[in-house]
Amino acid sequence: MADVHMSNITGLLDIDSIVQGLLQAKARDIQNLQNKKATLQAQASSLSNLLGALNELNNFVGTINVSNLFKGKKVTVGDSNILSATAQSDTPNLNIRDLTVSKLSQEEIRVSQGGVNDLNSTLSAATFTLRYWTSNTTYEEKEINFSGGTLKDLVNAINSAQDKIEASILFDGTSYKLMLSEKDVANSTKETTIDSSVIEISSGNLPTQLGSLETLQNAQNAEIKIGSNTFTSPSNTFNNIISGLTLTVYKEGSTYLSVEDDYSQVSSNLSSLIEKINSLIDLINSQTAKGGIFQGNAVVTQIKPQIFSLMKPLINLGIINLDDNGKYSLNTDTLNTLIKENPNTLQSAINQVKNNLSSALEDLISVINSYKSIQDRQIESINQKINTLQEALKKEEEKLRLEFSKIETLMYNNEQLRQRLESLAKPISETLKS
Repeated sequence: MADVHMSNITGLLDIDSIVQGLLQAKARDIQNLQNKKATLQAQASSLSNLLGALNELNNFVGTINVSNLFKGKKVTVGDSNILSATAQSDTPNLNIRDLTVSKLSQEEIRVSQGGVNDLNSTLSAATFTLRYWTSNTTYEEKEINFSGGTLKDLVNAINSAQDKIEASILFDGTSYKLMLSEKDVANSTKETTIDSSVIEISSGNLPTQLGSLETLQNAQNAEIKIGSNTFTSPSNTFNNIISGLTLTVYKEGSTYLSVEDDYSQVSSNLSSLIEKINSLIDLINSQTAKGGIFQGNAVVTQIKPQIFSLMKPLINLGIINLDDNGKYSLNTDTLNTLIKENPNTLQSAINQVKNNLSSALEDLISVINSYKSIQDRQIESINQKINTLQEALKKEEEKLRLEFSKIETLMYNNEQLRQRLESLAKPISETLKS
């Protein structure tokens, strides 16, 4: 069985001070490694922030479609209460001074002539064919087999059997009736006339309690006039009456409409690009400034001049300025002049900058990722060294404490022996004197 020793129980030795003094050099080695680890961790965190800014910039650059920036169209409508409009890149520039909305679209609504006084009343069984005209010459039909039940049961049977007509219940103040309406007016170009409807019972009959259908609201196509030309649409939206032009009408009336080139996306995309570059520059400035985590670090400091080189096609045109801190700003006056006078040159420069950035940012991200991986491996290596040293230090401390405890015990035993010898020698001395 191993000896057990208690340290510093006699006060003869200050074992704690002795052991700490002997281990001080090795403890300093561990502290130095911990300090180095803390520095590397701070650098790794800063590299993560830098990667985030680079990736954000790279992702934005990837979304820029330079060609589309110069294909925008702006639509101006005289009275937005009458209609709204959108245009695509293929829409020609135009001015329509005489545009009249003469009719708005509306769905056909039909209701049964008869009804029931109580929603719990039972309707008789019925088999009938529901017809929905999609145009003046084409239609869709669905046979409804109703085995009897409440008016709500009939509504459910109709709605579950097809998707063009919506069945519901109308209460006219006296009785509950079946109401049928178009689900989407865009599904049919047919209009209600005196002798024809969009929604019909083409064969069979409704339950006897309901009778036949009567029209509550006529189906009507929307209609607009441009000069002497008339255009119709089953819904209130008109698509491609002019290439790429979509109109949505809201009320009857006359207004005007114009389409012109819109280069606002050029300015907004350049502003967003500059904003993201400046965020990256701010981060680099803070990391490489005096006392910064990467002061003098070539990997990080070279990013700013590289960005400057990549932006030169736009800088040379005078549409981007650079301040003393390496941050960029947009010269809107020069930009607007170029858009009006030489859009092709501007488009070519933006395209060149996009291609430059796309290639360079991928390389930069790869370099920073590799650099961060090296940092991470160094941190892991230091962690292993610290753990090894701490384990060795712990064992050595235990060994030293054990050795000094033995010495202290020996000193204590010697002192006890001395005291006993003295106590024995004293009576003998007194006897000899007497």
